[in-house]
Amino acid sequence: MVAEPSEPRGGSPPGGAALPGPEAPTLAERFIRAFRLPYTLACVVVGVVLFGIVDAVLQKASETSDPSRILGYVFDPVNVIVYLLVAYSFYASRYMREKLVEAKSSFSALLPDGEAGFRKAFAPVSSTRPQVLAWIAFLILLLLATNASALFYGGQGPVVMNGGQGSVLEFVSGIFSLVTYAVATLGLSSVVWTYSSISRGIHRFSNSSLSLRPYFEDAFLGLRPVGSLALSLASAYFGFIGFIVVELLISPGSPTVVDIIGVGGFVSGLILLGLAMFFLPLRRLHGRMIQKKHEERARLREKLSPVLQEPAHPMAPREIGHLFRLDMQDRKVSSMATWPFDVGIIGRLSVIAFSVTAILISRLLAIVLKI
Repeated sequence: MVAEPSEPRGGSPPGGAALPGPEAPTLAERFIRAFRLPYTLACVVVGVVLFGIVDAVLQKASETSDPSRILGYVFDPVNVIVYLLVAYSFYASRYMREKLVEAKSSFSALLPDGEAGFRKAFAPVSSTRPQVLAWIAFLILLLLATNASALFYGGQGPVVMNGGQGSVLEFVSGIFSLVTYAVATLGLSSVVWTYSSISRGIHRFSNSSLSLRPYFEDAFLGLRPVGSLALSLASAYFGFIGFIVVELLISPGSPTVVDIIGVGGFVSGLILLGLAMFFLPLRRLHGRMIQKKHEERARLREKLSPVLQEPAHPMAPREIGHLFRLDMQDRKVSSMATWPFDVGIIGRLSVIAFSVTAILISRLLAIVLKI
């Protein structure tokens, strides 16, 4: 296993002069690193074993001493998906931040103030306070969404308090479930926070005075790394939502209409947030690329006009070399991109997003109509 490079801490520098850069680990990463294991292995230990299987064993053991029932509950497919979701969440947040750091040189080359401008645009990614606030907000929203029926109709309390109230084991199970819920929401909120904060950084980057490359050197004007980063972020984010949708699809329960609205609304909100955070930060770059293509087309028309006039303009150049250069220029201008990535990828991303949404809606309708 290759040793991980040391990174600056997430706290602010002395005097509070600047925010930590995106090279600093996020709150979720710092939690995982505390286990002193290779990062991927630590994600599995935390999400699947410690705050997954161990928590499930404690919960079921507080209700029954039958080993078969305990094992059946621990390895129930719905619970397994939840374990994997938590492990994936801790991994995905680090993956997204590392993709950003990998793109640092490409982004810095386009900014007038270089690496300093890059750090300024993406500094909030590793800032501690907003991550804590996002964690708390996500925990509250998820509690409300998953316990909507109990809150609306009255009845069983929040899922994290169902450990029991009798024996010591039940008490320990209830406390451990609370800790597990807090850890799980740290991982889940970290995915949403990292994705949204990097997307806002792309928006700030797009509003800067960029030194775009000439179109004859690069059809994407040097902006392809921006599109590649946005696609990597979106892939990791929608993978996270995919786990949630799978968990909803295989869940055997019969939720109430209030539960459906609560959970369905929560997941739909995550999907809409993902689409918005993908397209909106790139709109400014899209506009610049269109404008640049129009400008180059206008210049080309001025050069082609005397050549293409009938009868030929007396000042029209007749050198074969000049005509060849105009033809090459026309090809280059025509191939100029208007998005910082291949347009076909947008279609594939949209299909994935809408497919996930359609599956979710069909599942909710099937539950409501009892099909």
